[in-house]
Amino acid sequence: MTVQPDVDKLIQHTRQYEFSDGLRDVQLALLLGLGSVSVWLSLYPGWLTFVGTVVKTFGRWAVWINMLPLVVALGVVLGMLWVMDFVRRRWLWRESGMVKSSRWVVPRGVNVLSAVVLIGGIAAGLGLRYLRWVDDAFVLRMLWAATGWSFGYTLFSMGRHLGLPRYVWLGVGGGLASTGMLILPLAFGQVALVFGLGWAALLGTSGAIALRRAIRSVQARD
Repeated sequence: MTVQPDVDKLIQHTRQYEFSDGLRDVQLALLLGLGSVSVWLSLYPGWLTFVGTVVKTFGRWAVWINMLPLVVALGVVLGMLWVMDFVRRRWLWRESGMVKSSRWVVPRGVNVLSAVVLIGGIAAGLGLRYLRWVDDAFVLRMLWAATGWSFGYTLFSMGRHLGLPRYVWLGVGGGLASTGMLILPLAFGQVALVFGLGWAALLGTSGAIALRRAIRSVQARD
């Protein structure tokens, strides 16, 4: 008697493939970490003074140096795609074969609700400011808190959709931790730095653990 394969499980397993080795987590960690550093640096007085000095010396065209941190961040993140492809072809996916990642990892409804969480959080902050219960700084901190809630919800839903528990815990833990942005007595750029580095630490740790397991699995097959 021929046993018919569970098509839904096969589809889920294929979708897990892109995220099971942890390299995607590392890429996201780099994106958030370097992106937050770029935001902080663009608002840091010492950096702005340096940019102003360069512009005075070389002319207005040199103002583009202010974009240098962002360009470096994007270069590293895009370079990570090449590293991921090389490592997977050379070691991790050498025997199991390559798979092309899906453009939509989660149902579109998740992305819509994630946007609602972000916009709703910002709207709540503006509403509290309108009632004069909070100040302008709180509204700016709410931007990062709401971003963390939105991103955390997306990771939580992705974990459930793909059957990867680590993303469920990442989403819950990161989302709750993002609430702490509301009480930090820091400037906008500093909150951005804490937010990005905090998420980078969570994702980097998750990716390192998953990558270690993937390497051990490959070694066991060899």
